[in-house]
Amino acid sequence: MGIYTFTLEQFHIDNTRSRDDDTDTVQFGLAAGKRSFGSQSHHAGDVDNGDHHVGLTFSSVVLADAATPAIISYQIYNGDTGSIEGGLAAISDRLSEKVLDFFIEAAQPGHEVVEVNYLGVGQTTPENFNSADFTDASWLDFARLIRIATFLFPNCDGFVAVGTVGMNKLGWDRAIDNAGGTTFRKTIRYPGSDSNPGCGSNSDYTVTWSVTRKRANGPSLRNFLREHGLTPSPGLRSLAYGNPVSIRQLMH
Repeated sequence: MGIYTFTLEQFHIDNTRSRDDDTDTVQFGLAAGKRSFGSQSHHAGDVDNGDHHVGLTFSSVVLADAATPAIISYQIYNGDTGSIEGGLAAISDRLSEKVLDFFIEAAQPGHEVVEVNYLGVGQTTPENFNSADFTDASWLDFARLIRIATFLFPNCDGFVAVGTVGMNKLGWDRAIDNAGGTTFRKTIRYPGSDSNPGCGSNSDYTVTWSVTRKRANGPSLRNFLREHGLTPSPGLRSLAYGNPVSIRQLMH
């Protein structure tokens, strides 16, 4: 059985969007199977070039079936988030819904489960997820998907990073196994868009996130679940967010 922890660890700035410091807010969301875990926010405040710790985490996430998708979405916005209709949390939810649709369309009932993954918004699925990266500003295509293409950034405000990453359990396990069996960590670069005259030049950010897996290695599944704050009540289905699940799946 695998219990997973999804963490947005940090972002790094090589160049701010504003002339001096950016004023950043980070939003981090998770959806797994048919359940949304919502999103968490971190106000980084005034930040300049360098590393900036975030540490937003979703822990004790159970993925029982190989076809079950888990999707993370994150946004970093420089400026006043109050000017965004619905706020960053609403954008995070919309991005996760778009990728869930991708997995539903990719599913082929009655066929063998194959690894399915999704990197970025408006991107095709990379052939090799482990080496995939953004090398241009194509991530900005997210605007048309979340219906803010007409949004006018006031002053020097604007998005400096937006990412949506999803894989089914089979894909996450393969990535973790290839990374040594415990943690898969990824850093993705987000070269930005032009800010308004009088602001700085293009922003240049990277975002680092990770997925950690723990598996039951003792005789008692119940004790393993208890150690991670999980209780199979009112039944096993509660551990898989309403989806059918068996003891065999939990022990895999």
